[in-house]
Amino acid sequence: MDFSKLSNGQKVGVLGGIVLIVNLFLPWYGILGVTINAFDSGFLAWFGSLLAIAGAVILAGKAFDWFKVEAGALKAEQIAFLLAAAGTVLVVLRWITESDITKFGLYLGIVAAAVTAAGAFMAMRESGLSMPDADDFKSFGGGGDE
Repeated sequence: MDFSKLSNGQKVGVLGGIVLIVNLFLPWYGILGVTINAFDSGFLAWFGSLLAIAGAVILAGKAFDWFKVEAGALKAEQIAFLLAAAGTVLVVLRWITESDITKFGLYLGIVAAAVTAAGAFMAMRESGLSMPDADDFKSFGGGGDE
């Protein structure tokens, strides 16, 4: 793999995704020597992490020409940003809904998901793309004029 193909935003986003993969197995909650990881911390924890990781995979996939991702008017970087941002929100919601007996894995998960979203945003801007707006979603069938 030629990492020189990655833009700065893609590097940041992919790095955040790699940290998230490892972080899935680190302690998120614990008490009295018993800890649980992201998979045992509930849907918001593991699904949020996986969404952000999917965003990082899309960034890497585009950079290395593994696959092409587009959905209607949305380009790969925009999709990666939306996934990573949604993942970040879910992980933060996990923290808000259960903030007792937290361990470092939860906080690392929040930071890594946010870094992935920031990297995807940077990659989106480096590609000359803007934030998706309502017009970008009309091609999905929900925005027809009546």
